[in-house]
Amino acid sequence: MIREKSKAFVFDFDDTLAFTDAKVHVIDWNGQVVASLTPQEFNTHKLKANESFDFSDFDKASFILNSKPTKLIDLARDVFSEGHSVFILTARNDCVALAIAEFLNGFGITTKQIHCVGGWSLDIAKAKRKVLLSIIENFDKVWFFDDDARNIELAKDLKLKAKKV
Repeated sequence: MIREKSKAFVFDFDDTLAFTDAKVHVIDWNGQVVASLTPQEFNTHKLKANESFDFSDFDKASFILNSKPTKLIDLARDVFSEGHSVFILTARNDCVALAIAEFLNGFGITTKQIHCVGGWSLDIAKAKRKVLLSIIENFDKVWFFDDDARNIELAKDLKLKAKKV
């Protein structure tokens, strides 16, 4: 009997499967918001001295539930309907995992697992790489889709296909 190869498709959430209105706020030393960045702008933004990031918008389920799907949602739906495993690997915190699941369910997608690495790592790309290593162990073929070049770069030497979207 020939065993069918198991396939996993791993998607980032923000700007990969959905566009949200959530912003990363740049805070100065006085606690004032000096800039509000989209996830794409955040990927390349360099903080100035005495500035920090505020990610509080990304902990709000309403931003997820009101988001707009990207074109990649069709791929996620197709591979799920073909019986392949779909994973979400996001820099968001665990507190929004249920909202992500609800959003995807609205498109006929049930995930195998939602990995939220935002709450436990300062280096998101390395945290995502660690999760990808655990997924690779359990599947014959893995595809990874993300909008951040660094996340893709750290995944390229793994036994998977990584694509920047």
